[in-house]
Amino acid sequence: MPDTPAVPGQRAIIIGGSMAGLFCGVLLRAAGWEVDIYERAGEELASRGAGIATHDELYAAFVAAGIDLQAEMGVQSTGRIVFDRTGAVLGECAMPQIMTSWGFVFRFLRARFPDVHYHSGYSFEDLREDSAGVEARFSNGHTVRADILIGADGTRSTVRQRLLPQAALDYCGYFAWRGLFDEARVPPAVLERVACRMAFSATPRGHWLGYLVAGPNDDLTPGGRWYNWGWYRRGDADALRAHLTDTDGRHYPLGIPHHRMHPALVGAMRRQAHEELAPPIQRIVEATPTAYIQAIYELASPQMVMGRTCLIGDAAFTARPHVGLGVSKAAEDARTLAAALCVPDRRTALANWEAARLRYGRAALRWGQDLGSYIAADTDDPAQRAKADYYRRADTLLVETAANEPGPYLEARMGR
Repeated sequence: MPDTPAVPGQRAIIIGGSMAGLFCGVLLRAAGWEVDIYERAGEELASRGAGIATHDELYAAFVAAGIDLQAEMGVQSTGRIVFDRTGAVLGECAMPQIMTSWGFVFRFLRARFPDVHYHSGYSFEDLREDSAGVEARFSNGHTVRADILIGADGTRSTVRQRLLPQAALDYCGYFAWRGLFDEARVPPAVLERVACRMAFSATPRGHWLGYLVAGPNDDLTPGGRWYNWGWYRRGDADALRAHLTDTDGRHYPLGIPHHRMHPALVGAMRRQAHEELAPPIQRIVEATPTAYIQAIYELASPQMVMGRTCLIGDAAFTARPHVGLGVSKAAEDARTLAAALCVPDRRTALANWEAARLRYGRAALRWGQDLGSYIAADTDDPAQRAKADYYRRADTLLVETAANEPGPYLEARMGR
């Protein structure tokens, strides 16, 4: 769908060129806004990220932007299965869901946003607002003015840090080992058991899950896909620091490059996989050429609208990944914000938008905390122990983790 002709006086600056920023940019351009995206990374983003679950909110954002969806956005997952340590099946259920990849969706959106308006290598530093608009300043000395500034720059948002320094990023007390690799490396007998379903392996203080996603060049054909997995493991701040430190003693607080991972820690993880995971899952971990670390954080912003600046996506709320809502939430933030910006009474519309998205973000945060309640440190509180025991159960893990219909779980937590 071609962009609607730009309307004078409707200009937006978007800080952050990842998923939330691209969704918002495409949607606003379709509504006639002039939009420029400024991304701090100097390299291509499309190779980042791993597997993601899709939801109705994601498709609604595409439809709102007038984008014709491809017939297949990912691998069709028909159901779920959970194994115990011995490989016995603790439970199975049907749950149709498309499992796609971050890179697949990113490339799909990036192709629909003009290169001339997408600026890489721009690190946001500060902003200044007056009655006529808002000005953004970047570390390279560049400044730009617009009517609205949208902070879509992720969990460690510089825009949020500038406006809401009290909104702290909290480490949840555990991290995940992750893998993403060619499915052809998975032993055929194992692949037959887990293909086209989300597989879980229950452990006392965490869980493992994995599923197929699109492979290189967005290949969805059997044999050309990737297998994506994550294993949530308890670890305090000292353990996390050790895993984010290379053999030369250099610490990478924002995430250690895969090739800098300490070999001894990778080896220990592989040995622990044999001790704690089901035999089919052990084979998958063995087949993974490179494993890497994802620290689990959460964040809640007290506001999403501050004058002429709005926060969306992970810049506003970062929920634990168990909810599987990161991209869908970013898409819905963007879709509903674009709609609010395109009505005559923008101030009222933005106030209503903020109230609704704050409720949603807080509910997603609570859901993630519940799902991860048994992975973090043990507690003496009886109510918390009972909650942890419930979310440790295989039947709960099976149906609630990254559920294909998250609405009821979110609604149950919106009134808290």
